[in-house]
Amino acid sequence: MPTQFIHKMNKTEAGFHILMILSLVDGNIQHAESSVILEFLEERFHEPIEIIKEQAFIRACPEEERFNHFTETAQHFYKISDSAERNSLIEFAMKVVMADEKMEHAENAYINALYDCWGLE
Repeated sequence: MPTQFIHKMNKTEAGFHILMILSLVDGNIQHAESSVILEFLEERFHEPIEIIKEQAFIRACPEEERFNHFTETAQHFYKISDSAERNSLIEFAMKVVMADEKMEHAENAYINALYDCWGLE
């Protein structure tokens, strides 16, 4: 069951959570990664984001809750976006995951969950 916090997210915030969690799956987030992710989202969605608050939430999210937060956020993004926006985000998500030229098992699980949430094949 999604939290109230997730229901209030705009597309930029939800996309930021999705992409940053994908970046975090392989162990850590580089500052350069978060900058590229934020730039991508701001160019596409033009909605406000309190970056410090969102980063703090993601860092504070316990590892055992991360997957649930990811899927709830993905479901919310689906509801507030159109197919072109989702396709753009998933294309970028694949670039984030494949930045190191390999897909780890955990990264694959998250990408599969995103495809499942959005009914993609």
